[in-house]
Amino acid sequence: MKKIAFVPGAVGLLLVWTTGAAGQEAREAEPPPSATPSLRVELVVNKLLAGKRVSSLVYAFPCGDRKTTMKLGVEVPVPVRKGGDLLEFQYRNVGANIECEARPMQGGRFGVRLGFEQSSLHLAGDKTAAGEQTLESRAANPPVFRTAMGQLTAVLREGQTTQAIMGTDPVSGEVTVVDVTLSAMK
Repeated sequence: MKKIAFVPGAVGLLLVWTTGAAGQEAREAEPPPSATPSLRVELVVNKLLAGKRVSSLVYAFPCGDRKTTMKLGVEVPVPVRKGGDLLEFQYRNVGANIECEARPMQGGRFGVRLGFEQSSLHLAGDKTAAGEQTLESRAANPPVFRTAMGQLTAVLREGQTTQAIMGTDPVSGEVTVVDVTLSAMK
């Protein structure tokens, strides 16, 4: 397992990428490599509001017959009032968690299993920039956390795209569309 941590100021970014067991002992116990070709999965997460795209995020990673896991995000401090004037912070993860496996099938097709979760933060109430908010205004108007989550089991050919998730946020009306493309790694 490789871990890369980057901490700019008070907010951190953590990227964890795993493709099998960590450690020398686990590598020695691994079965020999399979005949599954090196595959690449690309997820495109589009957010639409009133038919117009408001954001687009792309995640691309290798995927084969062993589960690949990608976690990318930040921990966001959320002020919580604990009696009287005492404020404490709790931390919530915001970002994406993705798991993928692809197994070869007959006819050049692949059985793809994908788990996807993406959370985002929306600052409610006070319309000032996040850096300009006071601690009191942040406690009085806590952030709203939005989550899109789904599971996909599909049979795809190399180069084929399918729509994994499409749903509407019940509060904002924002539509989340997740497209998945399988391709050979070059």
